[in-house]
Amino acid sequence: MSHFLFIAGALRERTSPESAELQLGAGIWGLCTSLIRDNLQKFLTPESHGLVYVLKEGIRAEFSIVSPVQPFQALDELLKDELRTEARYGFVRVTPVRRWEGNAPDCQQLLQRVLGIEEQSELSRRLGLGMHRFSQEEYRAIVDGLGAEH
Repeated sequence: MSHFLFIAGALRERTSPESAELQLGAGIWGLCTSLIRDNLQKFLTPESHGLVYVLKEGIRAEFSIVSPVQPFQALDELLKDELRTEARYGFVRVTPVRRWEGNAPDCQQLLQRVLGIEEQSELSRRLGLGMHRFSQEEYRAIVDGLGAEH
């Protein structure tokens, strides 16, 4: 079973937190690169969950993924216009599970510890890819490490 860390990037038209809130509010998570789309199609299972990492804030939300990868054209016209940058390679439908108040340094330390990453530069490189796949054990350790929801 695979779970995923999705990074809400800063865009020209909105900040990382704004992008995350827009997508979560719409009940979708956009796939901004073909690599993310292809990897998600390959590893997505009906039990998959995602965590949302907001730049400079840390992990902010958890959601269950409730659809396979959908093409950008399947969005309604309003969402196509709003999410053209975030979802240009497709999207998945999501149901929010819980939220946390993010703290970037703490989240980065947690990710480094759980994933066995010694160098901050390696974690930064992985976050820069826009998505990271977790095993069930890694995912559970991260969620447990985040503690109580807010």
